[in-house]
Amino acid sequence: MPDKGAEEQKEKEVKPLKAVKKTVKKKRAEAAEEKAVEEKKGEEEEVIERMFKEAEEAKEEKPPKKQFKVVVKEGLSGYISLNEKDASELQILEGSIVEFEDPLSGAGGVALAHLDKDVPPGTAVMEPALSEACGIDEGFEVNIGKFEGTPQKITKIVFGVEPLEGGAEEAIRRVLDAKDEFQNWLDGRVIFKDWVLKFPKLNVNVYVVSTEPPLTGRQVGIINFAEIKSYEVKPWRAAVPFNAILLIDVSRSMLTEDMKVMNIAPAIEAIKTIGGEIPEIKEFLEQFQEGKNVKRVAGAVFAALLYLVEKVGRGYGERVAIITYSETAEPITFLMTGGVKLPYFHPGKSKMAGVSQLGRLIIDRLNRVSSSHTNMSEALMEALKLIETWEKEEPEGKRLPNMIVLLSDGFPDIWGDEGPPVQVVHDHFSKRSDVVIYTVGIGGEVQERIMEAIATKGHGIYYKAEDLGDLLNWYQKLARDLVIRLEA
Repeated sequence: MPDKGAEEQKEKEVKPLKAVKKTVKKKRAEAAEEKAVEEKKGEEEEVIERMFKEAEEAKEEKPPKKQFKVVVKEGLSGYISLNEKDASELQILEGSIVEFEDPLSGAGGVALAHLDKDVPPGTAVMEPALSEACGIDEGFEVNIGKFEGTPQKITKIVFGVEPLEGGAEEAIRRVLDAKDEFQNWLDGRVIFKDWVLKFPKLNVNVYVVSTEPPLTGRQVGIINFAEIKSYEVKPWRAAVPFNAILLIDVSRSMLTEDMKVMNIAPAIEAIKTIGGEIPEIKEFLEQFQEGKNVKRVAGAVFAALLYLVEKVGRGYGERVAIITYSETAEPITFLMTGGVKLPYFHPGKSKMAGVSQLGRLIIDRLNRVSSSHTNMSEALMEALKLIETWEKEEPEGKRLPNMIVLLSDGFPDIWGDEGPPVQVVHDHFSKRSDVVIYTVGIGGEVQERIMEAIATKGHGIYYKAEDLGDLLNWYQKLARDLVIRLEA
Protein backbone atom coordinates (compact mmCIF):
# COMPACT_ATOMS: atom_id res chain seq x y z
CA MET A 1 0.00 0.00 0.00
CA PRO A 2 1.21 3.53 -0.73
CA ASP A 3 2.61 5.49 2.09
CA LYS A 4 -0.04 8.13 2.82
CA GLY A 5 2.31 10.26 4.81
CA ALA A 6 4.92 10.32 2.03
CA GLU A 7 2.35 11.48 -0.48
CA GLU A 8 1.19 14.32 1.73
CA GLN A 9 4.77 15.39 2.22
CA LYS A 10 5.39 15.39 -1.53
CA GLU A 11 2.23 17.47 -2.16
CA LYS A 12 3.40 20.03 0.43
CA GLU A 13 6.72 20.35 -1.43
CA VAL A 14 5.05 20.80 -4.88
CA LYS A 15 2.80 23.66 -3.76
CA PRO A 16 5.63 26.02 -2.85
CA LEU A 17 7.35 25.21 -6.14
CA LYS A 18 4.24 26.17 -8.09
CA ALA A 19 3.95 29.40 -6.12
CA VAL A 20 7.60 30.22 -6.83
CA LYS A 21 7.16 29.55 -10.55
CA LYS A 22 4.05 31.72 -10.63
CA THR A 23 5.86 34.55 -8.86
CA VAL A 24 8.84 34.27 -11.18
CA LYS A 25 6.56 34.29 -14.21
CA LYS A 26 4.76 37.36 -12.88
CA LYS A 27 8.01 39.21 -12.19
CA ARG A 28 9.36 38.34 -15.63
CA ALA A 29 6.15 39.70 -17.22
CA GLU A 30 6.41 42.86 -15.15
CA ALA A 31 10.06 43.26 -16.06
CA ALA A 32 9.28 42.74 -19.74
CA GLU A 33 6.48 45.32 -19.53
CA GLU A 34 8.79 47.83 -17.81
CA LYS A 35 11.41 47.20 -20.47
CA ALA A 36 8.83 47.76 -23.24
CA VAL A 37 7.71 51.00 -21.57
CA GLU A 38 11.30 52.16 -21.26
CA GLU A 39 12.02 51.27 -24.88
CA LYS A 40 8.89 53.11 -26.04
CA LYS A 41 9.82 56.09 -23.88
CA GLY A 42 13.29 56.03 -25.36
CA GLU A 43 11.89 55.88 -28.88
CA GLU A 44 9.54 58.80 -28.16
CA GLU A 45 12.40 60.84 -26.70
CA GLU A 46 14.48 59.97 -29.75
CA VAL A 47 11.68 61.12 -32.09
CA ILE A 48 11.24 64.36 -30.14
CA GLU A 49 14.98 64.94 -30.14
CA ARG A 50 15.10 64.31 -33.90
CA MET A 51 12.21 66.70 -34.48
CA PHE A 52 13.95 69.44 -32.52
CA LYS A 53 17.14 68.78 -34.40
CA GLU A 54 15.38 68.93 -37.79
CA ALA A 55 13.62 72.12 -36.76
CA GLU A 56 16.93 73.67 -35.76
CA GLU A 57 18.53 72.55 -39.03
CA ALA A 58 15.59 73.95 -41.00
CA LYS A 59 15.89 77.17 -39.09
CA GLU A 60 19.58 77.33 -39.91
CA GLU A 61 18.95 76.48 -43.61
CA LYS A 62 16.08 79.01 -44.00
CA PRO A 63 17.19 81.81 -46.29
CA PRO A 64 18.24 84.86 -44.31
CA LYS A 65 16.29 88.12 -44.35
CA LYS A 66 17.45 91.69 -44.14
CA GLN A 67 15.76 95.03 -43.55
CA PHE A 68 15.67 97.53 -46.40
CA LYS A 69 14.42 101.07 -46.79
CA VAL A 70 11.91 101.42 -49.65
CA VAL A 71 12.43 103.86 -52.51
CA VAL A 72 9.64 104.22 -55.07
CA LYS A 73 10.61 104.77 -58.70
CA GLU A 74 8.91 104.43 -62.11
CA GLY A 75 9.97 102.02 -64.85
CA LEU A 76 10.73 98.80 -62.97
CA SER A 77 7.89 96.69 -64.47
CA GLY A 78 7.33 94.53 -61.43
CA TYR A 79 10.96 94.07 -60.38
CA ILE A 80 12.56 95.05 -57.08
CA SER A 81 16.06 96.49 -57.48
CA LEU A 82 18.65 95.61 -54.83
CA ASN A 83 22.31 96.35 -54.36
CA GLU A 84 24.47 93.46 -55.63
CA LYS A 85 26.28 93.04 -52.27
CA ASP A 86 23.01 92.99 -50.33
CA ALA A 87 21.60 90.41 -52.73
CA SER A 88 24.68 88.21 -52.36
CA GLU A 89 24.30 88.17 -48.57
CA LEU A 90 20.72 86.97 -49.02
CA GLN A 91 21.66 84.34 -51.65
CA ILE A 92 19.57 86.27 -54.19
CA LEU A 93 20.52 86.22 -57.87
CA GLU A 94 19.22 88.14 -60.88
CA GLY A 95 15.69 86.93 -61.60
CA SER A 96 15.18 85.22 -58.22
CA ILE A 97 11.78 85.60 -56.61
CA VAL A 98 11.96 87.67 -53.44
CA GLU A 99 9.33 88.24 -50.77
CA PHE A 100 9.04 91.44 -48.80
CA GLU A 101 7.04 92.37 -45.72
CA ASP A 102 6.45 95.39 -43.55
CA PRO A 103 7.12 94.02 -40.03
CA LEU A 104 4.75 96.57 -38.46
CA SER A 105 1.64 96.05 -40.61
CA GLY A 106 2.31 92.62 -42.12
CA ALA A 107 1.71 94.06 -45.62
CA GLY A 108 3.91 92.64 -48.35
CA GLY A 109 4.21 90.78 -51.60
CA VAL A 110 6.55 89.04 -54.03
CA ALA A 111 8.49 90.17 -57.10
CA LEU A 112 11.44 89.28 -59.30
CA ALA A 113 14.83 90.61 -58.19
CA HIS A 114 16.98 92.92 -60.28
CA LEU A 115 20.56 93.49 -59.13
CA ASP A 116 22.01 96.96 -59.60
CA LYS A 117 25.36 98.14 -58.26
CA ASP A 118 24.12 101.72 -58.37
CA VAL A 119 21.36 101.07 -55.82
CA PRO A 120 22.57 102.27 -52.39
CA PRO A 121 23.18 99.47 -49.85
CA GLY A 122 20.21 98.79 -47.61
CA THR A 123 17.78 100.18 -50.21
CA ALA A 124 15.01 98.39 -52.09
CA VAL A 125 13.64 100.17 -55.18
CA MET A 126 10.12 99.29 -56.40
CA GLU A 127 7.61 100.79 -58.84
CA PRO A 128 4.66 102.91 -57.62
CA ALA A 129 2.06 100.33 -58.78
CA LEU A 130 3.68 97.58 -56.70
CA SER A 131 4.18 99.73 -53.59
CA GLU A 132 0.58 101.00 -53.79
CA ALA A 133 -0.87 97.51 -54.29
CA CYS A 134 0.99 96.24 -51.22
CA GLY A 135 0.31 99.31 -49.07
CA ILE A 136 4.01 100.05 -48.69
CA ASP A 137 5.03 103.70 -49.09
CA GLU A 138 8.39 105.30 -49.73
CA GLY A 139 10.52 105.37 -46.61
CA PHE A 140 8.97 102.23 -45.11
CA GLU A 141 11.38 99.61 -43.81
CA VAL A 142 10.65 96.09 -45.06
CA ASN A 143 12.17 92.68 -44.48
CA ILE A 144 13.31 91.05 -47.73
CA GLY A 145 14.40 87.48 -48.31
CA LYS A 146 14.59 84.87 -51.04
CA PHE A 147 11.21 83.25 -51.71
CA GLU A 148 11.01 79.61 -50.63
CA GLY A 149 9.36 77.42 -53.25
CA THR A 150 9.05 77.23 -57.00
CA PRO A 151 6.60 79.05 -59.30
CA GLN A 152 3.64 77.17 -60.74
CA LYS A 153 3.49 76.77 -64.51
CA ILE A 154 0.52 78.94 -65.51
CA THR A 155 -1.35 77.69 -68.60
CA LYS A 156 -4.46 79.89 -68.43
CA ILE A 157 -5.30 83.20 -66.81
CA VAL A 158 -8.41 85.37 -66.51
CA PHE A 159 -7.97 89.06 -65.69
CA GLY A 160 -10.63 91.27 -64.16
CA VAL A 161 -10.54 94.94 -65.15
CA GLU A 162 -11.92 97.60 -62.82
CA PRO A 163 -12.25 101.19 -64.10
CA LEU A 164 -10.81 104.02 -62.03
CA GLU A 165 -12.82 106.38 -64.22
CA GLY A 166 -15.77 105.84 -66.57
CA GLY A 167 -17.77 102.63 -66.94
CA ALA A 168 -16.72 99.00 -67.06
CA GLU A 169 -17.30 98.72 -70.83
CA GLU A 170 -15.03 101.75 -71.40
CA ALA A 171 -12.31 100.14 -69.29
CA ILE A 172 -12.51 96.90 -71.28
CA ARG A 173 -12.32 98.87 -74.53
CA ARG A 174 -9.23 100.76 -73.32
CA VAL A 175 -7.54 97.43 -72.60
CA LEU A 176 -8.46 96.01 -76.01
CA ASP A 177 -7.30 99.13 -77.85
CA ALA A 178 -3.96 99.00 -76.01
CA LYS A 179 -3.57 95.21 -75.97
CA ASP A 180 0.18 95.17 -76.72
CA GLU A 181 0.91 97.74 -74.04
CA PHE A 182 -1.29 95.85 -71.57
CA GLN A 183 0.60 92.60 -72.24
CA ASN A 184 4.03 94.22 -72.02
CA TRP A 185 3.11 95.73 -68.68
CA LEU A 186 1.99 92.36 -67.29
CA ASP A 187 4.57 90.06 -68.86
CA GLY A 188 7.08 88.64 -66.39
CA ARG A 189 5.22 89.72 -63.25
CA VAL A 190 4.92 87.39 -60.27
CA ILE A 191 1.28 86.74 -59.35
CA PHE A 192 -0.50 84.96 -56.51
CA LYS A 193 -4.02 84.36 -55.20
CA ASP A 194 -6.05 87.61 -54.96
CA TRP A 195 -3.32 89.55 -56.81
CA VAL A 196 -4.27 93.10 -57.90
CA LEU A 197 -2.27 95.94 -59.44
CA LYS A 198 -3.07 99.43 -60.68
CA PHE A 199 -2.22 100.20 -64.31
CA PRO A 200 -2.03 104.02 -64.33
CA LYS A 201 -1.60 104.33 -68.10
CA LEU A 202 -5.07 102.86 -68.74
CA ASN A 203 -6.48 104.09 -65.42
CA VAL A 204 -7.66 100.64 -64.35
CA ASN A 205 -7.03 98.11 -61.62
CA VAL A 206 -6.13 94.65 -62.91
CA TYR A 207 -7.10 91.58 -60.89
CA VAL A 208 -6.21 87.92 -61.31
CA VAL A 209 -9.66 86.31 -61.36
CA SER A 210 -8.46 82.74 -61.90
CA THR A 211 -5.57 80.68 -63.23
CA GLU A 212 -4.93 77.13 -64.35
CA PRO A 213 -3.66 75.52 -62.26
CA PRO A 214 -5.25 77.53 -59.42
CA LEU A 215 -2.88 79.40 -57.10
CA THR A 216 -3.54 78.66 -53.44
CA GLY A 217 -1.88 79.60 -50.17
CA ARG A 218 1.68 80.79 -50.76
CA GLN A 219 1.86 79.49 -54.33
CA VAL A 220 3.01 81.93 -56.98
CA GLY A 221 3.28 81.97 -60.77
CA ILE A 222 4.99 84.13 -63.37
CA ILE A 223 3.03 85.59 -66.26
CA ASN A 224 4.68 84.42 -69.47
CA PHE A 225 2.61 85.25 -72.53
CA ALA A 226 4.95 83.26 -74.76
CA GLU A 227 3.68 80.12 -73.00
CA ILE A 228 0.14 81.14 -72.06
CA LYS A 229 -0.71 81.94 -75.73
CA SER A 230 -4.16 83.36 -74.90
CA TYR A 231 -5.88 84.91 -71.91
CA GLU A 232 -9.29 86.30 -70.98
CA VAL A 233 -10.38 89.76 -69.89
CA LYS A 234 -13.67 90.50 -68.14
CA PRO A 235 -15.19 93.32 -66.09
CA TRP A 236 -14.33 93.08 -62.41
CA ARG A 237 -17.47 92.68 -60.31
CA ALA A 238 -19.54 94.78 -62.68
CA ALA A 239 -22.41 93.99 -65.03
CA VAL A 240 -21.61 95.39 -68.46
CA PRO A 241 -24.55 96.07 -70.81
CA PHE A 242 -24.02 94.57 -74.26
CA ASN A 243 -26.08 93.83 -77.35
CA ALA A 244 -26.39 90.22 -78.46
CA ILE A 245 -26.89 88.36 -81.74
CA LEU A 246 -27.70 84.65 -81.67
CA LEU A 247 -26.87 82.77 -84.88
CA ILE A 248 -28.69 79.43 -84.89
CA ASP A 249 -28.22 76.59 -87.36
CA VAL A 250 -31.58 75.29 -88.71
CA SER A 251 -30.25 72.86 -91.32
CA ARG A 252 -31.91 69.42 -91.53
CA SER A 253 -29.33 67.74 -89.32
CA MET A 254 -30.73 69.83 -86.44
CA LEU A 255 -33.78 67.52 -86.50
CA THR A 256 -31.61 64.69 -85.12
CA GLU A 257 -33.12 63.51 -81.84
CA ASP A 258 -29.99 62.92 -79.75
CA MET A 259 -29.87 65.83 -77.27
CA LYS A 260 -30.25 64.31 -73.82
CA VAL A 261 -32.37 66.20 -71.29
CA MET A 262 -30.44 66.56 -68.03
CA ASN A 263 -30.55 69.01 -65.09
CA ILE A 264 -32.93 71.53 -66.66
CA ALA A 265 -35.40 72.22 -63.81
CA PRO A 266 -34.05 75.75 -63.07
CA ALA A 267 -34.21 76.65 -66.77
CA ILE A 268 -37.80 75.41 -67.04
CA GLU A 269 -38.81 77.69 -64.17
CA ALA A 270 -37.01 80.65 -65.79
CA ILE A 271 -38.82 80.12 -69.12
CA LYS A 272 -42.17 79.93 -67.33
CA THR A 273 -41.66 83.51 -66.18
CA ILE A 274 -42.14 84.74 -69.75
CA GLY A 275 -45.45 82.97 -70.25
CA GLY A 276 -45.60 79.42 -68.99
CA GLU A 277 -49.40 79.39 -69.34
CA ILE A 278 -49.37 80.41 -73.03
CA PRO A 279 -50.41 77.29 -74.99
CA GLU A 280 -47.49 77.35 -77.45
CA ILE A 281 -44.85 77.76 -74.76
CA LYS A 282 -46.53 75.31 -72.39
CA GLU A 283 -46.68 72.68 -75.13
CA PHE A 284 -43.06 73.39 -76.05
CA LEU A 285 -41.84 72.85 -72.47
CA GLU A 286 -43.76 69.58 -72.05
CA GLN A 287 -41.43 67.73 -74.45
CA PHE A 288 -38.45 68.13 -72.11
CA GLN A 289 -38.57 65.08 -69.83
CA GLU A 290 -35.52 64.29 -67.71
CA GLY A 291 -33.42 61.50 -69.20
CA LYS A 292 -35.09 61.50 -72.63
CA ASN A 293 -33.68 62.73 -75.95
CA VAL A 294 -35.07 65.71 -77.88
CA LYS A 295 -34.27 67.20 -81.28
CA ARG A 296 -31.20 69.40 -81.48
CA VAL A 297 -33.30 72.27 -82.81
CA ALA A 298 -35.56 72.02 -79.73
CA GLY A 299 -32.49 72.45 -77.54
CA ALA A 300 -31.46 75.47 -79.62
CA VAL A 301 -34.95 77.03 -79.18
CA PHE A 302 -34.77 76.45 -75.43
CA ALA A 303 -31.30 78.02 -75.24
CA ALA A 304 -32.42 81.09 -77.24
CA LEU A 305 -35.46 81.60 -75.00
CA LEU A 306 -33.38 81.26 -71.84
CA TYR A 307 -30.77 83.70 -73.16
CA LEU A 308 -33.54 86.21 -73.91
CA VAL A 309 -35.07 85.83 -70.43
CA GLU A 310 -31.69 86.54 -68.84
CA LYS A 311 -31.02 89.58 -71.02
CA VAL A 312 -34.45 91.15 -70.51
CA GLY A 313 -34.29 90.40 -66.79
CA ARG A 314 -31.09 92.45 -66.47
CA GLY A 315 -33.13 95.58 -67.25
CA TYR A 316 -30.44 97.37 -69.26
CA GLY A 317 -32.47 97.74 -72.47
CA GLU A 318 -29.97 95.65 -74.45
CA ARG A 319 -30.85 94.67 -78.01
CA VAL A 320 -31.17 90.98 -78.85
CA ALA A 321 -31.25 89.68 -82.43
CA ILE A 322 -31.81 86.09 -83.56
CA ILE A 323 -30.64 85.01 -87.00
CA THR A 324 -31.45 81.54 -88.26
CA TYR A 325 -29.34 80.08 -91.05
CA SER A 326 -29.09 77.04 -93.26
CA GLU A 327 -28.63 77.66 -97.01
CA THR A 328 -29.42 81.34 -96.38
CA ALA A 329 -29.55 83.51 -93.26
CA GLU A 330 -32.63 85.37 -92.06
CA PRO A 331 -33.15 87.55 -88.96
CA ILE A 332 -36.37 87.18 -86.96
CA THR A 333 -38.40 90.39 -87.37
CA PHE A 334 -40.09 92.08 -84.40
CA LEU A 335 -42.92 94.60 -84.31
CA MET A 336 -41.94 97.82 -82.58
CA THR A 337 -43.79 100.89 -81.38
CA GLY A 338 -45.40 102.73 -84.27
CA GLY A 339 -45.86 99.57 -86.31
CA VAL A 340 -42.21 99.49 -87.43
CA LYS A 341 -40.70 96.04 -87.99
CA LEU A 342 -37.05 95.63 -87.04
CA PRO A 343 -34.68 92.63 -87.25
CA TYR A 344 -34.02 92.69 -83.50
CA PHE A 345 -35.83 92.92 -80.18
CA HIS A 346 -35.48 95.99 -77.94
CA PRO A 347 -37.27 95.74 -74.57
CA GLY A 348 -37.72 99.52 -74.42
CA LYS A 349 -39.23 99.87 -77.90
CA SER A 350 -41.36 96.77 -78.37
CA LYS A 351 -45.10 97.08 -78.93
CA MET A 352 -45.62 93.46 -77.87
CA ALA A 353 -47.75 92.63 -74.85
CA GLY A 354 -44.69 91.02 -73.30
CA VAL A 355 -41.66 88.87 -73.87
CA SER A 356 -44.00 85.84 -73.87
CA GLN A 357 -45.17 86.69 -77.37
CA LEU A 358 -41.56 86.92 -78.45
CA GLY A 359 -41.23 83.30 -77.34
CA ARG A 360 -43.92 82.33 -79.83
CA LEU A 361 -41.96 83.94 -82.67
CA ILE A 362 -38.76 82.09 -81.76
CA ILE A 363 -40.47 78.71 -81.43
CA ASP A 364 -42.21 79.16 -84.77
CA ARG A 365 -39.08 80.20 -86.67
CA LEU A 366 -36.67 77.66 -85.24
CA ASN A 367 -39.04 74.79 -85.95
CA ARG A 368 -39.09 75.62 -89.65
CA VAL A 369 -36.04 73.57 -90.60
CA SER A 370 -35.42 73.56 -94.36
CA SER A 371 -32.15 73.06 -96.25
CA SER A 372 -29.35 70.58 -95.60
CA HIS A 373 -26.68 73.23 -96.23
CA THR A 374 -24.90 75.37 -93.61
CA ASN A 375 -24.00 78.93 -94.61
CA MET A 376 -22.24 80.37 -91.56
CA SER A 377 -20.64 83.14 -93.64
CA GLU A 378 -23.95 84.71 -94.60
CA ALA A 379 -25.12 84.53 -90.97
CA LEU A 380 -22.00 86.38 -89.84
CA MET A 381 -22.44 89.03 -92.54
CA GLU A 382 -26.05 89.56 -91.41
CA ALA A 383 -24.75 90.04 -87.88
CA LEU A 384 -22.30 92.65 -89.15
CA LYS A 385 -25.15 94.55 -90.83
CA LEU A 386 -27.04 94.64 -87.54
CA ILE A 387 -24.03 95.96 -85.63
CA GLU A 388 -23.54 98.70 -88.22
CA THR A 389 -27.25 99.59 -87.88
CA TRP A 390 -26.92 99.87 -84.10
CA GLU A 391 -23.85 102.06 -84.47
CA LYS A 392 -25.91 104.56 -86.49
CA GLU A 393 -28.63 104.60 -83.84
CA GLU A 394 -26.36 105.44 -80.90
CA PRO A 395 -23.84 108.30 -80.42
CA GLU A 396 -20.22 107.16 -80.43
CA GLY A 397 -19.67 107.56 -76.69
CA LYS A 398 -22.73 105.49 -75.77
CA ARG A 399 -22.38 102.49 -78.07
CA LEU A 400 -22.56 99.12 -76.37
CA PRO A 401 -20.20 96.22 -77.06
CA ASN A 402 -21.67 93.30 -78.99
CA MET A 403 -21.70 89.55 -78.39
CA ILE A 404 -22.29 87.10 -81.25
CA VAL A 405 -23.11 83.48 -80.34
CA LEU A 406 -22.92 81.06 -83.29
CA LEU A 407 -24.47 77.60 -82.73
CA SER A 408 -24.10 74.69 -85.15
CA ASP A 409 -24.14 70.89 -85.27
CA GLY A 410 -22.12 70.60 -88.47
CA PHE A 411 -19.70 72.54 -90.63
CA PRO A 412 -19.91 75.26 -93.33
CA ASP A 413 -20.36 73.80 -96.80
CA ILE A 414 -21.43 76.86 -98.84
CA TRP A 415 -20.54 80.57 -98.91
CA GLY A 416 -20.49 83.51 -101.27
CA ASP A 417 -17.95 86.11 -102.34
CA GLU A 418 -17.31 86.97 -98.69
CA GLY A 419 -15.44 83.67 -98.31
CA PRO A 420 -15.56 80.92 -95.65
CA PRO A 421 -16.57 81.90 -92.10
CA VAL A 422 -13.06 82.09 -90.66
CA GLN A 423 -12.17 84.49 -93.48
CA VAL A 424 -15.27 86.59 -92.71
CA VAL A 425 -14.27 86.88 -89.05
CA HIS A 426 -10.67 87.70 -89.98
CA ASP A 427 -11.70 90.43 -92.43
CA HIS A 428 -14.58 92.03 -90.54
CA PHE A 429 -14.37 91.25 -86.82
CA SER A 430 -10.85 90.32 -85.68
CA LYS A 431 -9.64 93.92 -85.38
CA ARG A 432 -12.76 95.23 -83.68
CA SER A 433 -12.59 95.90 -79.94
CA ASP A 434 -16.39 96.11 -79.60
CA VAL A 435 -17.30 92.58 -80.79
CA VAL A 436 -16.71 89.16 -79.27
CA ILE A 437 -17.77 85.93 -81.02
CA TYR A 438 -18.56 82.73 -79.13
CA THR A 439 -19.19 79.45 -80.93
CA VAL A 440 -21.20 76.53 -79.58
CA GLY A 441 -21.11 72.99 -80.96
CA ILE A 442 -23.76 70.30 -80.45
CA GLY A 443 -24.00 66.77 -81.84
CA GLY A 444 -21.26 64.45 -83.01
CA GLU A 445 -20.71 65.91 -86.49
CA VAL A 446 -19.70 69.44 -85.53
CA GLN A 447 -16.40 70.54 -87.07
CA GLU A 448 -14.65 71.70 -83.90
CA ARG A 449 -11.48 73.01 -85.57
CA ILE A 450 -13.47 75.53 -87.60
CA MET A 451 -15.62 76.51 -84.63
CA GLU A 452 -12.49 77.00 -82.52
CA ALA A 453 -10.86 79.12 -85.25
CA ILE A 454 -13.94 81.36 -85.57
CA ALA A 455 -14.04 81.90 -81.79
CA THR A 456 -10.30 82.53 -81.53
CA LYS A 457 -10.28 85.16 -84.28
CA GLY A 458 -13.40 86.70 -82.76
CA HIS A 459 -11.76 87.01 -79.28
CA GLY A 460 -14.27 84.51 -77.86
CA ILE A 461 -14.46 80.89 -76.74
CA TYR A 462 -15.61 77.67 -78.42
CA TYR A 463 -17.78 75.47 -76.23
CA LYS A 464 -18.98 71.91 -76.92
CA ALA A 465 -22.29 71.18 -75.15
CA GLU A 466 -22.63 67.50 -74.24
CA ASP A 467 -26.32 67.57 -73.24
CA LEU A 468 -29.21 70.00 -72.89
CA GLY A 469 -28.38 71.03 -69.32
CA ASP A 470 -24.83 71.76 -70.43
CA LEU A 471 -26.10 73.91 -73.34
CA LEU A 472 -28.56 75.86 -71.19
CA ASN A 473 -26.01 76.56 -68.45
CA TRP A 474 -23.58 77.94 -71.02
CA TYR A 475 -26.16 80.21 -72.69
CA GLN A 476 -27.27 81.48 -69.29
CA LYS A 477 -23.67 82.29 -68.40
CA LEU A 478 -23.09 84.08 -71.71
CA ALA A 479 -26.18 86.24 -71.22
CA ARG A 480 -24.79 87.51 -67.93
CA ASP A 481 -21.10 87.93 -68.57
CA LEU A 482 -19.02 89.51 -71.33
CA VAL A 483 -15.61 87.80 -71.40
CA ILE A 484 -13.08 88.54 -74.13
CA ARG A 485 -10.26 86.18 -75.06
CA LEU A 486 -7.08 87.72 -76.46
CA GLU A 487 -4.18 86.11 -78.28
CA ALA A 488 -0.85 86.81 -76.58
